[in-house]
Amino acid sequence: MSSYLGRGIDQIDNISTLDNLSFNGSLQTFNLTQNSVAFVPVSADALQIQIDGVIQANNFTISGSSLTFDFVPSGSSVCNSVKHFGVGLLTTVSDSSITTAKLGADSVNGSKIADDSISDEHLDITAITGQTEKTSLADADKFLISDSASSGALKYVEKQYLPSGNWVLLQTTTLTSTTGNVDFNNVFDSTYKNYVVFGSEIKGDADGKILCRFGTGSTPTFDNSSNYSRVASYITSAGGDTIKHSTTDTAVLVTPNATDISDGDMSFRMVFPEPQNTSRRLQVYFEGTQYDGALTYFAGTGRCDNIAFATPVTSVRFTPNTGSGFASGSFKLYGVK
Repeated sequence: MSSYLGRGIDQIDNISTLDNLSFNGSLQTFNLTQNSVAFVPVSADALQIQIDGVIQANNFTISGSSLTFDFVPSGSSVCNSVKHFGVGLLTTVSDSSITTAKLGADSVNGSKIADDSISDEHLDITAITGQTEKTSLADADKFLISDSASSGALKYVEKQYLPSGNWVLLQTTTLTSTTGNVDFNNVFDSTYKNYVVFGSEIKGDADGKILCRFGTGSTPTFDNSSNYSRVASYITSAGGDTIKHSTTDTAVLVTPNATDISDGDMSFRMVFPEPQNTSRRLQVYFEGTQYDGALTYFAGTGRCDNIAFATPVTSVRFTPNTGSGFASGSFKLYGVK
């Protein structure tokens, strides 16, 4: 059996039949069409033209969709057929004729996509929401931005260069059940110079006051000796404003002596200036408000004289002086840059 010599079988279906030509005995140049639509061959060699039963060869040229013979066909001659053979025809593809199924996977690459042509309507909204969530940021983490100084060019900026506030929330304790102590352990270090604690709408499960004690060491020991000093002023809408001072308390007394934290909400702010400074003792100051039949404003300062100068404070504890603990409210600790 002899081998087949000719076009590959994968190209057999790439034969196009064009419209026949009509001769008038004077024209050499003719327009090639298929179904009356201009047709551009890949080359002259791709055409097979049969006139009066004779296949023409090497006696015509093409330019676009125009064909020119090197002779003038007789007006009596008949064009039997015009066929085009070839892969990758240069005819114009009909609108919407190429379907998704005809495109190979990953066949459309960046070189085929026009610059600035992808609008937000073509973006998959899960491109962000479908990714793994990150709950804390490192300085080297990057954000995509449109740079107004470069005509909106896309650039990135690292987290360390983003403007940020001077207050950083470090820890939150929200009370949903009775809690005896609210401790912030090993929160004071050299990262921040100052720290602030906010107590919001604090209630106790019994009549009493809020105490604040200082802790030292990596496994904190909270000092409860009778060596806390306090100076505070309490102003109330019921009259009887007072100034309190003591050098023998067992804690810094945040609230007024007569405060009943089981009946009314109490909120306060306490500032811890340089708790790691070993050249002096930690001296805090605070202010707050309380309503227990009368509106009260209080402000004061305190320290623990039992903690040596060279011992940095690492932790702080808030506790009620009576009952089982705090019933509700929240405590938030911030580091101040």
